[in-house]
Amino acid sequence: MISLYGRKLLHAYVPMELSGSVLRVAYIYAWWVIPVMVFVGISYGFRNLGSELGLQGGFAAALLFALFTVSPMFIGSALTGIIQPELDAWILLNGTLFAGFFEEVLFRGFLFGLLFRKARWGFIPASLAGAVVFGLGHVYQGSTASEVAGVFIVTAMGAVWFAWLYIEWDDNLWVPVLLHVFMNLSWALFDVSDNALGGILPNVFRITTIFLTVWITLRMKLRLAVNRKNLWVN
Repeated sequence: MISLYGRKLLHAYVPMELSGSVLRVAYIYAWWVIPVMVFVGISYGFRNLGSELGLQGGFAAALLFALFTVSPMFIGSALTGIIQPELDAWILLNGTLFAGFFEEVLFRGFLFGLLFRKARWGFIPASLAGAVVFGLGHVYQGSTASEVAGVFIVTAMGAVWFAWLYIEWDDNLWVPVLLHVFMNLSWALFDVSDNALGGILPNVFRITTIFLTVWITLRMKLRLAVNRKNLWVN
């Protein structure tokens, strides 16, 4: 709640004007990451921040996995969309790398991860808790009631999918981080959709990416980390 709403609450009483896009973005994401780091550091030790948030997993394997599985979205976006005529490097970086990394740290590594791994919630309640908050954080993209509902459902389902991949890849947060970054990039480079809903063809390619991630993950696993024993209580 501090990460998501603390800044707005503070500005209601202490108006602030920040000049420069770099400073504004750094200030916004500081609200996301500093409370997380303080809480995890006090609870589990500041030396364990990386491991507790899933950032000590294999980066190279996650990168190859993400590049391969998101390739249908890049190809599909290139074929069905048009390159954004005015690409701003800073806006592109903010909407892909920063958004993907900090959202996954907050929602998957922290909120879902600590509920599932530390508080011993089952996968279903832990992932749904994170999914609801994640979905609500994206409803601003909808301009009508149906769009708001659609954006919420799509992003909430995506949150559960990312949470499952995070756990099945041995608590490696780089997997959902890099998937999130490259998926955002494929939509940001090409003018495909104004929000997370997308159109028919973009969603065909997105579903292909999701299928590939699930299929490859299942093929690699001898034993599923998420199973009927920890669906409700871990």
